[in-house]
Amino acid sequence: MLGLMCCAALAFQSLGPAAAEEIFLTVTAMVDPVKINGSPWDGLPAVGGRIVAPTATNAPDIAFCVVLAAGEPECYWRKERGRTISVCEDTTRCTIDKVRFPQLPAGLIFLEVDLVRHDLIDFVILTGGNAPIDEMEKLEANMRRVMASLTPGTTPADRERRQRKARALPLELCIGETSKCDLSQMRFWLERK
Repeated sequence: MLGLMCCAALAFQSLGPAAAEEIFLTVTAMVDPVKINGSPWDGLPAVGGRIVAPTATNAPDIAFCVVLAAGEPECYWRKERGRTISVCEDTTRCTIDKVRFPQLPAGLIFLEVDLVRHDLIDFVILTGGNAPIDEMEKLEANMRRVMASLTPGTTPADRERRQRKARALPLELCIGETSKCDLSQMRFWLERK
């Protein structure tokens, strides 16, 4: 019996502390100054690869959501007079403390907040070890549902981008500013505080 309890304890430990319990981390996002197609995050679209009216307000209004395999996302933004507003307006760098990850794996959806239609910046799955394939598939399906609701793409390229397979990264790989957690339009890192 004691041997069985030791094996169970070792198996639970191998999941790592992040997979077994909720954790709180600081998340920092560094977003590219323009979208992947060369257009600014805000303002008039680029014409012929050139931004028509460049201003400081062309920078993104960054927010992000933590998504699990089931349920609604927990989004980090603020509400003001019924409007959704970024806590990091007109900047390419956003740091938010005490971001709750109830369990791992968990998805992160980074978005640029607009008055009418939010833009998808990028998305990723953070893992805490080996997650069952069916759990990863459920998480990715829920992320797609959330992206379709929060950031409905207006062009075929936008909609196609949302259908690509989510990149899965071990949470530990993304700890610290020097980590290599680069996505297609941004990089991010996590800190324990």
